[in-house]
Amino acid sequence: MKLNLLMPIFWATTLLLPVVDSLYAKAQSSCESVPHAIEEFRALNDFWGTNVPICRIYNQNNAYASASKKFVLADQDWLDRMANQYGSYAATGILAHEWGHIVQGNVSGTAAELQADCLAGVFMKGYGLAWSTVEQFARANWDSTSYHWSINGHGTKSQRVIAARRGYYGYRGQRGSKLVALCPLSAF
Repeated sequence: MKLNLLMPIFWATTLLLPVVDSLYAKAQSSCESVPHAIEEFRALNDFWGTNVPICRIYNQNNAYASASKKFVLADQDWLDRMANQYGSYAATGILAHEWGHIVQGNVSGTAAELQADCLAGVFMKGYGLAWSTVEQFARANWDSTSYHWSINGHGTKSQRVIAARRGYYGYRGQRGSKLVALCPLSAF
């Protein structure tokens, strides 16, 4: 019975991987910048000490990170819609979440998604944003997440908010391995 419940997740993941891989391949060959994310792009790279490009994709209504290839893909039109619906810092949080995947390395699953939310909270605090602006990101997460946990999901609504809050309120200038203790790879 449990196998049957997991099959849609397996097939969705199996079918989505070639699409995402083709997006990465296309982006690597010609990386068009995401014009409305230039400030965040610079701030994220500066904060994390990375040199990660962000490449524009179209008609995907999402953002993706490739930790192994070290770049981020984002649909500018979708980020703009998220900013219009939730506030401009929702888009900042989404990009910070994707950079969280770069920082954490090549891991996946729900725990990795929650860790990326926590790392987004860390960045947003380090960037000097008030919690009220981080709530824009938290609301976007809340509305885009299921109440139910799944093995390859982003966590539940409350887990995602708790993870971002933990990163934000726990950050006091820590760097490197100290962030692992603050944002462990776990199910918050």
